[in-house]
Amino acid sequence: MQLNAVTFAVYKQSMWLRCALFLLLLNAAACVHAQSDTLHAPWLDREFRYWQGDPMMHGPNGECIAGYTDEERRLSFFRDGRYQEVVFEDRGFVQVRILEPGDCAPLEGDTAAVLTGTWTWVNDTLRVTVERTAQYPLEVILEAYMKRDVSRPFTVPVLPTRVCGTEGDRTFWFEGGRLADAVRWWD
Repeated sequence: MQLNAVTFAVYKQSMWLRCALFLLLLNAAACVHAQSDTLHAPWLDREFRYWQGDPMMHGPNGECIAGYTDEERRLSFFRDGRYQEVVFEDRGFVQVRILEPGDCAPLEGDTAAVLTGTWTWVNDTLRVTVERTAQYPLEVILEAYMKRDVSRPFTVPVLPTRVCGTEGDRTFWFEGGRLADAVRWWD
């Protein structure tokens, strides 16, 4: 009889420790999940913009002289680790290579390109791996882009005219509150 009482006491203590450990691990998992949901980072929940061209000006008599956009880029980093950059390029005057990294031959006329990939945060630097570049005629996706949900990656409603496997790495960092890369300052 005494052997059973000792066995029961050891079993009871062992179960108590297991329950305590289980509850501790469950609580730790909940805390980690809460931190990932509330991660505050200056690159999340916003869209960065880069613009290049001739700005609108005023003439000598106060008249408005229209500007001209050569290139416009919209860049987003999503909480699930996805990266997307939408590039609008006007081929009217200047021949600008919109695709960096990668070497995708340009389309005829005004073009929109959607670069997709993943991002990671390493030592105060955003590291992006561009996995795919899809090109479209601008007029095909412009209306859908304007009506998009900015909290999710833009989904193009049509098949691309050209897809390039532009896998490559890019690096971004913050300087003076602005996003920067090797060749651009993003607002």
